[in-house]
Amino acid sequence: MKEKNLVILCIVFAVLIGLVFVKKSMKPQIPTTEEVSDIISLSINSDDLTEIIIRLGDGKSDDAEKPKNVHLAKEGDHWTVKTHYGVYARDNVITNLLKKLDQLKGELRSNTKGVLGDYGIDDEQAVHIQLHRQDADHIDIAVGTQKAGFQNNFVRIGKSNAVYIVNENLLSALGVRGEGEDRKLDTNKWVDKRILHLDPNDVVGVTITEGHGSVQRTAIDITRELVDGKKQWKSAIPYDISLSASKIKAMIKVFNNMYAQDVVAPDVEGAFDAPEWTGVFTLEGGEQIKIIRGIEEPDEKYYVKQEGAGHFFHIGESTFQTRNNQQGNIFANNPLKANENNIDEIEIRDLVNKKKFHVLKKVPQEAEAKDEDSDEKAEKKEDVWETPKGESVEIAKVRDIINKIKGIALEAVLRPEASIDGAMVIRIVNDGVSREYTISKDLKLDTGKECQFLNIDGNTQSYCASKPAINALQNILP
Repeated sequence: MKEKNLVILCIVFAVLIGLVFVKKSMKPQIPTTEEVSDIISLSINSDDLTEIIIRLGDGKSDDAEKPKNVHLAKEGDHWTVKTHYGVYARDNVITNLLKKLDQLKGELRSNTKGVLGDYGIDDEQAVHIQLHRQDADHIDIAVGTQKAGFQNNFVRIGKSNAVYIVNENLLSALGVRGEGEDRKLDTNKWVDKRILHLDPNDVVGVTITEGHGSVQRTAIDITRELVDGKKQWKSAIPYDISLSASKIKAMIKVFNNMYAQDVVAPDVEGAFDAPEWTGVFTLEGGEQIKIIRGIEEPDEKYYVKQEGAGHFFHIGESTFQTRNNQQGNIFANNPLKANENNIDEIEIRDLVNKKKFHVLKKVPQEAEAKDEDSDEKAEKKEDVWETPKGESVEIAKVRDIINKIKGIALEAVLRPEASIDGAMVIRIVNDGVSREYTISKDLKLDTGKECQFLNIDGNTQSYCASKPAINALQNILP
């Protein structure tokens, strides 16, 4: 009997040991989770929507610094921010939000009305999104203000009590900032602060007018026309220099990428009574977009508006002046047409440094072929440059001076009413035609731009010459 009991005990002990090994070899069970599923059954597409309303709680706020309501509306092919005087919205921000909502997937966490407040997703706490569709139907989405970690948010649809957890930071995408009573919607997140919204390829006319007291003067007036089947820019102001299509396009792009500091209400009386700058951009269809710069604010910014818009912009003084100083860069390179092959004579008089440089080209005859019966062509000798007295001048020096003249860039600007003292005279005989260019002393314009005006053959039109290029020419004269 004792032996039998001992055997039984051994068997039980062996079974227990076996169970221990089996348990150790088994993987721990993972707790089951709810199934991930699509939360919104309808497709969300920007093309199908007419309005997007975002509100925090009931959307009401007595503090303008803590807005709780954003109203976006589709107008034509772009979105506007109705709660910001109808300014253009940032389409990419809207597209990003709609993409997140369209692909929203989550796990069910609760379906009980009594615990909605725990998720910050009851009607008084949640961020509500209304997506209005063209068919007059709309989708209601609520996002809880209580987070589940940094990335995860809680969501429910319509009046449903079903709360889902989603792996998306929707609060950030909606522009929710702060906590508790300080929570607000960042309305600037939706505002496009670009002054202009142009396609530079569609612009066929640019007119810029500058105001000096009560006097308005046209600084730029150019139009793009079709000449012999080719697009060509022409100027209503007569210039002696060819226009550059690529530079005009670059100038339009500069204005098209001008951003404001703020969008403000159009309630400042007299802000545009005496505009100091007006730009009119004409499009291919005949539509004109007019931008006006008004008075200067004490804190180094201007009022700017687009004619017909329901808002004003605040734009930094330096931002505007940068564009203003670049607007005249519309001429082709090498405006003085300094081409070594065509130049017959160069005369430069530096009136400030009392220098003079005067050379004439002597074209040598072609060298005779070594053998009359040879088919080899005669080699062309290099041009020879001489002073009027017949003294030889190194061709390298002449080429260096020609290159410096080529580097002079000209811009269209308004010339001051006062007379300008001359600093340099350049006379170039090109293919037998003589032209004289008079360059003024340094001058600082009202915009702060430094200029040396260049006048051609005594005409009334003058151009702003680049000061570094003039200095480079002066420094190289012998």
